[in-house]
Amino acid sequence: MQPATKAVEITEQRAFCCDCRCQHSIPRLPAADAARELMKSMDLELATDSLYGEARGKMFGVLVCRSETGETVILRAFSGQYNGEWQVRGWVPPLFDVEAFHRLNTPVEREIKALGRRADGFTRGSEQHKTLLAQRKRMSQQLMRDIHALYSLHNFRGEERSLGHFFPSDRGIPTGAGDCCAPKLLNHAAIKKLTPLGLIEFFHGKTNRSATRHEGEFYPACEEKCAPLLGFLLCGINELETPCRS
Repeated sequence: MQPATKAVEITEQRAFCCDCRCQHSIPRLPAADAARELMKSMDLELATDSLYGEARGKMFGVLVCRSETGETVILRAFSGQYNGEWQVRGWVPPLFDVEAFHRLNTPVEREIKALGRRADGFTRGSEQHKTLLAQRKRMSQQLMRDIHALYSLHNFRGEERSLGHFFPSDRGIPTGAGDCCAPKLLNHAAIKKLTPLGLIEFFHGKTNRSATRHEGEFYPACEEKCAPLLGFLLCGINELETPCRS
């Protein structure tokens, strides 16, 4: 494993909240030691063989919090799914109800695959082939819209927003938005009424194909998918000290 050398290059995660028109931030350094400890025990925590295979590595995150009783609580998250599962014991859940996701996704995915098989039975480029592929595309796009509607984001002011609230309707929601570590961690902390003290994310596993992620290094939250969400998710974190709205 390479040493985590980038922990202090960016000292805090910042994001602008479009709702309150304020910039919010959370320090990274208070979570660095907990992240390093997690790196050391990854093979004990999860089956990590897949992270060194063709699928390559994955981003992980740690959020150090204080409970209402003053205890330190350490939350952990992985980006997206882990080995095909949205929820793994000991790790924070996604921003949606997993059972509701499966009830929605499973039957429609079955229909989408069936349309693909039917299309394969016709000559490529024929009218029937194009019609079935167009139908499959429409069904896939609608499924994605329905899945995104399941996402619910909570902040530290007790407010709740849908995923679509954060992205222009003419551009749509980026694939994977809401599935990264930071949104999962902050959302869970807000729901559980925990006070975040430090947030940091790191890469574990085989270097990604674009060579922009290396094992053991810390990285800020991504701009395209996370930045639009984090301002809202952090809103209220310092409410008792510096109210951002009158």
